[in-house]
Amino acid sequence: MTLPPDHAPLLPKPCSKCGSPGEVTKSGSNRYWVQCAKFGRNGNCNAIGQQAASRKEAIRNWNTRH
Repeated sequence: MTLPPDHAPLLPKPCSKCGSPGEVTKSGSNRYWVQCAKFGRNGNCNAIGQQAASRKEAIRNWNTRH
């Protein structure tokens, strides 16, 4: 069974710079952002999304910047 688009799980798109997966990161109770899996000590890509108050908003920020 296929879910309608508004009920489909919201997932981060791959990084627009290097193609690695986007990873959701949380800090504190309501600070979320998505960053490239190769960000910082995991590699050499510097792609990071804008912070948001919710996981969904952070993923939308990341997906729309591509």
